[in-house]
Amino acid sequence: MHLTGAFFANAASETNGMLEVSGGCWSSTTVPPGSTGFLTQLVILADVGDDSVGQEYVVCVDANGPTGSRWTAALSTPFVVTEFLVFMITPQIMLPIEPAGGRHVYNVRIQGQHYQIDLPLQVYVGSG
Repeated sequence: MHLTGAFFANAASETNGMLEVSGGCWSSTTVPPGSTGFLTQLVILADVGDDSVGQEYVVCVDANGPTGSRWTAALSTPFVVTEFLVFMITPQIMLPIEPAGGRHVYNVRIQGQHYQIDLPLQVYVGSG
């Protein structure tokens, strides 16, 4: 199995094998002053081969803030591939940010694999 894409969404679900997304593919988000994280669902697109079914994988998300803050494995979620699939959806998650906002980059990867998907996100801090 290898990753082919990923994006943030307000809400995502699966219905009859089809991906349903509301408010997807963010390039920016706005948070209240003093925030240290934001809520999202992460949709991960993958290419799954015959040898992947029945295997356990760990999806990791690393976060990088604009002034050098790093959160290695800001999220680490194990899962077992039970069928051929082209997407996975996380439950709602909280990912870290620097309180002053700015351009953050989130790296989505499978633990033990070198390939990663980079998701840049401009974080704006709203007025109180």
